[in-house]
Amino acid sequence: MNVESAPTARKRRRHAVALVVAVIIVGLASTVMVTTAVRRAQQRHAGQLMDQHADEVARAVTSEADRYRDTVSDVAAAVGAQSDFTAGDFTEITSRLTRQRLPGATAVAFAVAAEDGRMSQVEAAWRERGAPGLTLRALGPGRERMFLIFSRSLDDTPPVPGLDVSQAPQAADALITSRATGQVTASHTYVLLKDRTLPGAEQQMSFVLAAPINGGLGTPDAGRFRGWMVMGMRGSDFIQETLRSQSRGKVNVTLVDMSTSTPTIVARPKTDALPRAGALGRERNVIVGQREWQLRLAPTEELLMDTDRRMPALTFGVGMLMTLLVAAMAGILVGARVRAMNAVDRATAALREDIRRREAIEVQLRERENDLRRLALHDPLTGLANRTLFGERTEHAIATHKRGTTTFAVIFVDLDGFKQINDTLGHSAGDTVLNEVAARLRRCVRLGDTVSRFGGDEFAVLAEQVATIDDTTTVADRIIHALEQPFEIADRVQHISASAGVALYEQDMSVDMIIQRADRAMYAAKAAGKGRYVVASEHDPAGAATD
Repeated sequence: MNVESAPTARKRRRHAVALVVAVIIVGLASTVMVTTAVRRAQQRHAGQLMDQHADEVARAVTSEADRYRDTVSDVAAAVGAQSDFTAGDFTEITSRLTRQRLPGATAVAFAVAAEDGRMSQVEAAWRERGAPGLTLRALGPGRERMFLIFSRSLDDTPPVPGLDVSQAPQAADALITSRATGQVTASHTYVLLKDRTLPGAEQQMSFVLAAPINGGLGTPDAGRFRGWMVMGMRGSDFIQETLRSQSRGKVNVTLVDMSTSTPTIVARPKTDALPRAGALGRERNVIVGQREWQLRLAPTEELLMDTDRRMPALTFGVGMLMTLLVAAMAGILVGARVRAMNAVDRATAALREDIRRREAIEVQLRERENDLRRLALHDPLTGLANRTLFGERTEHAIATHKRGTTTFAVIFVDLDGFKQINDTLGHSAGDTVLNEVAARLRRCVRLGDTVSRFGGDEFAVLAEQVATIDDTTTVADRIIHALEQPFEIADRVQHISASAGVALYEQDMSVDMIIQRADRAMYAAKAAGKGRYVVASEHDPAGAATD
C-alpha cells in the first residue's frame, strides 16, 4: 500500500504544483493587464493635462506678444503725433516703459534710414534735436542703412546711439518689411548686436519688434514715413517671464521660429539638452509680428508626479500579492481560487469604472464652467452681452484709448412703442421683437463693436476706434433707420421706433459717467419727439436733438 500510495502522493503533488503554477501564470497575466490598463489611464490623464497646459501657454504667449506689439505700435503712434520730434519727446514717451512691465525687453529705440551720401546731413539734423554726441557708425558696404538715434535701455546696459542696425540682416529685414506693410513686424532670431560681446554661454537667441512711424494728422509731414520704433527682445527671458505663472513648473517650453526655411530655436528650457516629449509632447502655433512661431511643450517630472506614477507599480505589487495568496489557497481548495480571481476581476472593473466616471465628471465640470461664464456675461434671451460684460468692455476701451489717436462712444438705445406690443400681443411676441432688434443692431455695427442688452427694451452699443463724432452719428443714424422698419409678428406687421443717446468718450471719464451721459441724451431724444438720436456734449449733458 505504501508502494502504491507513494506514486499517488507524487501525482497529487504534481497536480498541486501544476495548479499553483497555473494560478501564478494566470494571476501574473491578470496583474500585467490591470497594470497596463492603469498605465494607459495614467497616460490619458497626463495627455489631458498636457493639452490643458499647451492651450494655456499658447494663450499666454499670444496675449503677451499682442501686448508687446501694441506697446511698440502705441509708442510709434505717439512719436508720429509730434510735429517736431526731439530727444525730450522720446524720453517722455518712453518713460513708463520698464523691464518689469516688459519682461525680456532689452531696449526701445527710435531708428531712421539714411543713405551713404546723406549720413552727415542726417547726423547734423538729429544732433540739433537733442542728440549732441550722435555719430552714425556705418559698418560694411551698403546703400541705405538704418541707424539708432534715440535709445532707452531696459536691462541696465548702456544705449548705443548711432548703431548701424542694418549690419544685422535679420533686423534690417524686419524694418524693411514693417515699412512696406505698415504693421508691427518681428525679425528672425539672431544674437543682438549689443550681446555679441558677451561670453557664448550668456548669449541668447533674440529678435526685434519694429513698427513704422508715419507723420500723424496735423503734423507738417502727415502720412509720410519718418522712421521706426524698435524693441529688442531676448527670447529665453521673454518666454520664461511670460510662462512663470502659466506653466507652474509643469511643462518645458521650446519656442521655434517657423517662418524660415530652416526652423530656428527662439527660446529653450534652461537645461543641457532639449527634453524628450514622446507621446506627451504637444505643439501649438502662434503668430508674432507677422512671424509664425511654434511652441513645443514637454512634460516635467512635476507634471508626471501629478498623475501618480507609482500607481502602476502599486497595482502590480497588489496583483502579485493576491496571486500568491490565491495560489496558496488553490493547493487546499479550488473554489478559493475561483472566488479570488472573481475578486481580481471586480477590482479591475471597479478601477476602470472609477477612471471612466472621473473623466466624465471632468468633462461635465468644464462644460458647466463654460455655461456659467456665458450665463453670467450674456443676456439669456438675445445672446447679447449683458450689463456686466458691457461695463468690462467699456473699462477696457477706456484703458486702450487713453494714449491712442482714436476714441470710442457709447450709444444708448430705448425702443419706442414696445410696451404696446407686449400688452396687446403678449410677452412671446415681445421676445420675438427683442430678438429681431438684437439681430438688426448687430448688422448696424462693426465686427469689433459690442452690442448689449441692459434689460427690458434698453440696449447699448460700444463703438470703438472712432476718430470723430461723425463716425458715431453714422452708426446711430443707421440704428434709428434699421429699427423703423416693420416687424412681422404672428402674421401681423408692427411698427416701433427707437430713441438713442450718443456719448463720445472724453479724458478722465469713468464707465458710469459715459453710460449716464448717453442715457440722459437718450431721454432728451424721447423728449424731442422719439424716433431720433441726440448727441451729448461736455457742457450740455442732454445734448442737442439730431434727426
